[in-house]
Amino acid sequence: MVKKLMYLVFVVSLLGSAAAQAQSSPYDRVAYWDSAYGTAWAGDGGPIRDALEAAGYRVVDGDELKDWMDDRIADGKLSVVVMCRDVVPSTVAETQDENCTIRRYLDAGGKVVWYSDWPFYYRGDTGTTWGSNGATNVLGFNASTGPNDSYDEVTLTEAGVEWGLTETWISRRPTAPDVTDNLTVLAVDDAGNAAGWVKHYLPGDTFRGFVRIHDHGNGDGTFSVDNLIAVAEYMEVFTTAMAPVPGDGANDIVRDVVLSWTPGDFAASHDIYFGTTFEDVDAASRGNPLGVLVSQGQTATTYDPEGLLEFGQTYYWRVDEVNAAPDNTIFKGGVWRFTAEPFAYPLANVVATSNLTPDPGAGPENTVNGSGLNASDEHSIASTDMWLGSPSGEEPMYIQFEFDRVYKLHEMLVWNYNVQFELLLGFGIKNVTVEYSEDGANWTALGDVELAQATANASYTANTTIAFQGAAARYVRFIINSGWGALPQYGLSEVRFMYIPAHAREPQPNDGATGVSVDAELAWRAGRDAVAHEVYVGTDPNALGLAGTPSTASHSPGALDLGATYYWQVTEIQDAESWAGDIWSFDTQEYLVVDDFESYNDEDNLIYETWIDGWVNETGSTVGYLESPFTEQTIVHGGRQSMPLQYDNAGVTTAEAELSLAQNWAANGIQSLSLYFHGNLDNSIAQLYVKINGTKVVYDGQAASIRRTAWQLWSIDLSAVGNVSNVNSLVIGIEGAGAQGIVYIDDVRLYPEVLEDSTADSPDVTRAGDIVVGVPNDNDWPAAEYPDLAVDDNTATKFLHFKGATEPTGVQITPLAGATVVTEITFTTANDASERDPASFELYGSNTGIDGPYTLIASGDIVDFTGATAWPRFTKNETPITFDNDVAYAHYQVLFPTVRDAASANSMQIAEIELIGTPAPELRSRGIGRGVRVRPQARAWTAAPAAIRRGRGLRSSMIIVLVKSELRQEKEDCGEGRRRGDISTNGDDVGKIEARVRYVKHQIVAAHPADKQSVACL
Repeated sequence: MVKKLMYLVFVVSLLGSAAAQAQSSPYDRVAYWDSAYGTAWAGDGGPIRDALEAAGYRVVDGDELKDWMDDRIADGKLSVVVMCRDVVPSTVAETQDENCTIRRYLDAGGKVVWYSDWPFYYRGDTGTTWGSNGATNVLGFNASTGPNDSYDEVTLTEAGVEWGLTETWISRRPTAPDVTDNLTVLAVDDAGNAAGWVKHYLPGDTFRGFVRIHDHGNGDGTFSVDNLIAVAEYMEVFTTAMAPVPGDGANDIVRDVVLSWTPGDFAASHDIYFGTTFEDVDAASRGNPLGVLVSQGQTATTYDPEGLLEFGQTYYWRVDEVNAAPDNTIFKGGVWRFTAEPFAYPLANVVATSNLTPDPGAGPENTVNGSGLNASDEHSIASTDMWLGSPSGEEPMYIQFEFDRVYKLHEMLVWNYNVQFELLLGFGIKNVTVEYSEDGANWTALGDVELAQATANASYTANTTIAFQGAAARYVRFIINSGWGALPQYGLSEVRFMYIPAHAREPQPNDGATGVSVDAELAWRAGRDAVAHEVYVGTDPNALGLAGTPSTASHSPGALDLGATYYWQVTEIQDAESWAGDIWSFDTQEYLVVDDFESYNDEDNLIYETWIDGWVNETGSTVGYLESPFTEQTIVHGGRQSMPLQYDNAGVTTAEAELSLAQNWAANGIQSLSLYFHGNLDNSIAQLYVKINGTKVVYDGQAASIRRTAWQLWSIDLSAVGNVSNVNSLVIGIEGAGAQGIVYIDDVRLYPEVLEDSTADSPDVTRAGDIVVGVPNDNDWPAAEYPDLAVDDNTATKFLHFKGATEPTGVQITPLAGATVVTEITFTTANDASERDPASFELYGSNTGIDGPYTLIASGDIVDFTGATAWPRFTKNETPITFDNDVAYAHYQVLFPTVRDAASANSMQIAEIELIGTPAPELRSRGIGRGVRVRPQARAWTAAPAAIRRGRGLRSSMIIVLVKSELRQEKEDCGEGRRRGDISTNGDDVGKIEARVRYVKHQIVAAHPADKQSVACL
């Protein structure tokens, strides 16, 4: 016994040391691949995708790529994406400019690796062509300036070798090596054009940005994965400061901003330069500070400028990184800039009305819609860009402006009427009385104002400013007293209102946000001069309650409910007035994840070390596969992985996988625990159950569901469990002596309601995953419209048989629920071509086998499908089809002898068949069946020792079997020894080894494939 134990410890130690040599990448790595979007010369990209995934990259589709890039823009993590298809998805190339997500990701320090066709030549799908403008507008330069189709074999540059390139390729889409600045050339063709290159987007950066290699593979569409990984993960030491906050070029920055940055790798201290002129900040040094060296040798990576910044001022700053002694090397940083918030902001969405009769095409809306203004705020002389009105007889004459709410007004800019002959005609307004109101009923006079006459040229800018000095208003109007001419017509070109931001703004979460965490903090940008904040929160926008009065612009609302809509409002309190803000809303996340099985890997986060199985808890369970990958990666409900749970209850009655937790399931409005499970046709029928803190809940659906090869929802009402405020254990188990099989588990979640499984309580005895055969079984149906779809509980799918117009066609079904007594049948029409609808049916039963022989149960017309008017698509028959039957059958045959219009139909099609009935009486009384099937895997376990005795080498999967059989004996011996008091252990020896057995086996296969036989035969 001791020898066996020591041997196992030795193997674990040896292979653990080998695994420790693996290097992990500093990058957050993803590979983009999405069949919903196009691809060009890169081909399908599947082999590259699979190779990258095997190397540890996470595969993302177009939507996931967008979310990932948004996250990296926000957090600045070192990251890289390899584009496995060379058409950029519209999710990250929303617009053909530098504002699209993928360009913002590059500007934030991201890294994109692109191979094959021209970057951004195609977008979304191969039918959307941006051409060379794609790269020009997104990347900032024309990436297709080199000669095309030269078919030169490239030469790697010194930089390319340094970046890790080892294989050359045949170039077809190079670019000029000097087409843009900050370009590192990795490979050149015979003419010296850049066939491989990197465009850098951060000041001083030398290893990130947009990477282009393999500009058409080797002429045969092949690409080197080693090359792709090498450039993707190439990294140099950070010697300079990076990732400034605020970002370089940012605008509208709060005046009390605190600057921060990511330090260089070897920086011991930092010198900060800060000022209002680029030249001074760029040229200053310790020896010549130029008045902008504001902090020298500080260790913190933040800097708080003294006092408040000036409104609207642009500031420049630089961080020099200083190494530690003895060299104290200073690495000069790049100059960043940002602009502080302005004192006042222009109002948008202003509505203008007047009681004057406007000239055609010259209504009052022209005074607030920006018509005629250029980027320099110069107004045109076109009359159709202005307002001109004549008195209608009403007095007084006015033009009125309305805002969407009350604002704290700063000033109003006025562009008077500006046609070419204005100085002669004088249509512009001269004298007005300015009034304002909060409600449109009670008005306050601001005073009489003379509006300066326009200059009558196209360079005219606003020449009248009316100060409101912070007046609160939703309405402003001009009472027109006179004009600049004698004619009774009055006009304006444009007005602009500037307001002081007194309201709370920029809410976090964003207004209308969805999927917000139930632990979210509320935050906002405070109104100007606010000294206090009142926060109102609730689920009824008309009855918000005061939730808190924080001193800062943030509030913790406490635990929120799942799947709820919350409304909130902030009132900003100033010294003498208050400003009630907009009512914002957000929806909380629909569920909480207990485990979605996405985080597990085959190295340092092993699924069977989190979900404890039978090798530790003494039940008949095995979590995970015996060979890598340990998770299931094909049969998945959501994401990329699910948990395979094998049960082998020979000698035991249960198989359990246990997860340790520390969670409160009584918070956040949680009502149910839900999970999805997927069975296997070879499974023994057994009882699925869970235990929550030891309280057992049995699956309430059909026991045969464990054999269904489809995902099934199980939603558990937690009110039946008891106190779930401190859940420390979740067990998923299968009960039944002698039962064997495998079930897949995915998406274990908590919901605010008990979810309904549309098929759980249905009287339909068929389910997705039942055994289905077409009649005749000749594959004469479309690949996507096969027989199983007739009973998949999904009316959006259908079964179509091309012979259905000329002979009886249909299906044979073996329901996994076992023998049933069917007394009714329903049919649902398919998606098109009503002439193909079945017009009659025949239902047969058999207890011999799915091939029959069959006994006729019922037949007749499908009345609803044969009426004068075609039955609606995707609609079940309404006229009941019932019949007398008291015989239970295990197999059924449904035939359709005729269709609605055989002369014009080319087939028979049906969306869904439902056999309505009940389980056979003997099945209801007998309960759960016991399987006797021997798994192939179980037979392999038995065969392993014999193979050893014969001196034959074992497959890698058998090595672990041998080790486990030794462990089983070890545990029995050890347990017996403990009972006799013969041995003493620290309780750590066997258990820990068991938990690592599959890890050991994986390392044998992955790290020492040549030693499999010798290790197995020791």
